[in-house]
Amino acid sequence: MRELAITILSSLLFFLILLFAFIGFQNNAKRLPFYHYPSGLIVNIGEENRTHWGNSVVQEDLEKFESITDFSNIDSFPLHIKDHKGEIYEENFKLTKVRKTDVLNVFFSDLFLAFFSLAIAVYFYYSTRDALIFGFFFNFGLIILSNVFVLTFNNSIFLFILTLYFGSFLQYHLIYRLRGKEINSKWLLPQVLISFIMAMIASQEKYDMVLIERVALIAHAITVLFGSINIIANIYEIIRSKPQEEALLKRVVLVSSIFLYVALPISIIFFDGYPWFFVHRSLFISTYLLFILSFFYGTYRYTFVPSLVIFTPSIVTLILVSIILGTYIGSIFILDFIFPIRYLKDRWVFNLIYLFLVTAYLIPLKLKVKELFDYWFFEQNPKLSEGINKIAGLLSSPLSMRKTILTINRTVKETVNVSNIIILIPGDQFASTDLKNINFVRISPQSEIWNYFKSTDRVTVTSHLEYGIGLRETLYNFLKGLNVQLAFPAYDSSTNKKNIQAMILIGEKLDKKYFSIGELKFINEVVKISGMLLENYSLLEDEIQKRKIVRDIQTASIVDNTLRLILPSEVKGIDYGYISKPAVGISGDYLDIIPISQTKMIVLLGDVAGHGLGTGFLVSAIKGIVREQLRNGTSLEGLFREINSFFRARYKGNEFMTLLGGVFDSNENVFKYVNAGHLSLIEMRADGQIKLHSKTQRVLGILETEYHAQELKLIPGTKLFLYSDGITEAFSERDEIFGEETLIEFLHFNAEKTVKEIPALLDAKMTNFRGNREQSDDITFIGLSFTPN
Repeated sequence: MRELAITILSSLLFFLILLFAFIGFQNNAKRLPFYHYPSGLIVNIGEENRTHWGNSVVQEDLEKFESITDFSNIDSFPLHIKDHKGEIYEENFKLTKVRKTDVLNVFFSDLFLAFFSLAIAVYFYYSTRDALIFGFFFNFGLIILSNVFVLTFNNSIFLFILTLYFGSFLQYHLIYRLRGKEINSKWLLPQVLISFIMAMIASQEKYDMVLIERVALIAHAITVLFGSINIIANIYEIIRSKPQEEALLKRVVLVSSIFLYVALPISIIFFDGYPWFFVHRSLFISTYLLFILSFFYGTYRYTFVPSLVIFTPSIVTLILVSIILGTYIGSIFILDFIFPIRYLKDRWVFNLIYLFLVTAYLIPLKLKVKELFDYWFFEQNPKLSEGINKIAGLLSSPLSMRKTILTINRTVKETVNVSNIIILIPGDQFASTDLKNINFVRISPQSEIWNYFKSTDRVTVTSHLEYGIGLRETLYNFLKGLNVQLAFPAYDSSTNKKNIQAMILIGEKLDKKYFSIGELKFINEVVKISGMLLENYSLLEDEIQKRKIVRDIQTASIVDNTLRLILPSEVKGIDYGYISKPAVGISGDYLDIIPISQTKMIVLLGDVAGHGLGTGFLVSAIKGIVREQLRNGTSLEGLFREINSFFRARYKGNEFMTLLGGVFDSNENVFKYVNAGHLSLIEMRADGQIKLHSKTQRVLGILETEYHAQELKLIPGTKLFLYSDGITEAFSERDEIFGEETLIEFLHFNAEKTVKEIPALLDAKMTNFRGNREQSDDITFIGLSFTPN
């Protein structure tokens, strides 16, 4: 109802502004006692001139009359009239004085038709976002409006011709549009230009009656041409697709509406105005009113469903307004005409009393109307009441999700007699739940269809999309393929925002009838209950997943701590210190220190992509591989090849790892190492001089690679530092990055500290650097010092 109110108010506002702006520029003047076009054609307005309907004023006489500037001494004017047989007769016409506001009385039906078409145009836009049909009806309303101005004051020739031509071209677009297609929008520019040029010619030569008549005739001819093609195309579509029952009726009504639209141009071209200007004007008005209504029905079914779904507050309000206005008008009528009490003629007394009564009894009246409305359309139907009570009982029943959804589906299908009911959810919802055989359909949360549903807060009607293109065509095919007629959004009520967590898709009625107001209310209540049930199950699943993750992390942490054994150094001449802080319960950084002999020790520091439970188990697996290969006597290079082969065979390039590892030999005074895509090795000599060794090879897990070791000669007092990117890529509260330069400055400042002291100092510095910002990545750092054996 909100869309309907917007439609009516916006159309009325536009209409009134345009109408009164025009009337405000006009002057009271004498004129002929009948209305005619610039060509001289007398239209069927005014019973006193019925004998002249459809005849034409001779152009010479019309030009003479139009040239008169002072009517003060002229009360009548002789005219020669040509009838439809071509015979000319003369008659003296008494002039009448026309006031500006007379147009409202004489052309009330025309103005109503213009307003109605404008309202339909705006409604189409708000209801379906259909710009073409909006433009078609908007232009149609302007044609009627400008036609009134032309007849009354011989003005607005430009607007009349412009809309007449543009309406013809919009017919051309409808040929494609009503078959679910659309021509390129680039054709609109030449069509607008042609319409503009013809309108300019007519306005500049408005005293050339013959020229204006020919310009208008061409526009009518284009309308007849495209209208005929449109009718033929739709008839062909009926023959080709062979629609049944209501779909066939809808197509036939659509063809009939197009014929009604071109009926007037056909009569003007082929019948010289007969019979349209020889019959009462009410036939003209009713024909075009019927055109609007038939086109409305022919293109969209269930048109008011989105409004009726939320009918309770809206329709109750409309009923209240109707009761108040009706009571007021009725009371005035009774008091003024039936019981003419003198003191009540002073209207303000009665208005004050009525306002007091309305204020006092409005809320009780509203509650009573709502109660009666719910009763007549819903509660009095035992089938609907029983169905909603059964579904509402599921909220407190200890049934499984599968059982609950199956019960809702069965109840809805039996209650409103629909073919099916489907629950459409984004693919990331209930990800770990088996939803087979319970009418659930998953859809990608990034798909354009789901984004369409998320962006609208109203019911989607499949038949509204039937003549759509682009996304609307895709959506129509999707819903039609599921045999769905209505799509209701189910909201997440846990937040203040209207977040759609699912779409409840309702199939076609098996009896091929429309949904009643009561059935729509029933479905809307079912959707609300279904939304609450889905929300409850979603919260339950989240809680289960959280508990499962906590349990798994605890288990994994035990495994991780068991495998992460940093043994005391048993290698002469080598000392070390380290920190290892995971971002979550288990680290994705790999740190291992393994003595090989009394003079050799292997050190490995790597980073598996990501962090958390999955990478933690992967790190544990790598530890197992390393120890197994070292027991088998595998070389350093061979160790890297085996880890690379494990990644490639197991994860097919979807997981990778950087790794810096080497063997300390205190007997040979050398550090032999391999860097597979990891950060630089930092060497700090006894004098505090720092050197970065940044040469790397391909990361592990991508391609088959031969890894080659590098050698670093060590001198007494040398310290080596290995670290993960959790240190250099840490951020402060002000989004400042820690960086490699800060790490080097820190090592320079603490050059005199031992490798056992440095890790703890670095941890304190990073904690102070982050401030209140949480650790976002795993942190691992190890320092090693060398003293000759």
